[in-house]
Amino acid sequence: MRPKAPQIHAIACRVVTAHGGALPCDAEILRSFRGVGPKCTNLVLGIACQQPSIGVDIHVHRVTNRWGYVAERTPERTMLALEAVLPQQYWVEINRLLVPFGKHICVGSRPRCSTCPVLDMCQQRGLQDHR
Repeated sequence: MRPKAPQIHAIACRVVTAHGGALPCDAEILRSFRGVGPKCTNLVLGIACQQPSIGVDIHVHRVTNRWGYVAERTPERTMLALEAVLPQQYWVEINRLLVPFGKHICVGSRPRCSTCPVLDMCQQRGLQDHR
C-alpha cells in the first residue's frame, strides 16, 4: 500500500468530521494534517481557495535558482524569495508551469539545455554538466 492513499483518506475523514466537509482555507489548519507541508498547503490555498500563494517543490526550487531568478538553498527559502520578486499574479501558476519543465527539460542531473526554450535567459547557476 502506498503511504499517500491512507494519508489522503485520513485528511478527508478529518475534513468531514472537524470541518463539516468544507475544505478549510487556513494555512495553519492545513499544515496540521499529517503529510501536508508548505508546498501542499500553498497549492491548496492557491488553487482551491483562490488565495495568492506559491507552491515550491524541488522542481520550482531548482529551476528558479538555476535560472538565477533567486539564489536560495532550500525550497522554503526559495518560496520566500519568490514572494519578494515574483508578481503576485503568477504565484499560483508558477508550480503548474515549472514542475513539468523541471521534470522533463531542466532536470536535476544533466539537464537538456540543448532543447531548452529559455536557455538564452538562463544563468545556469550550479550547473556542472548538461546535454
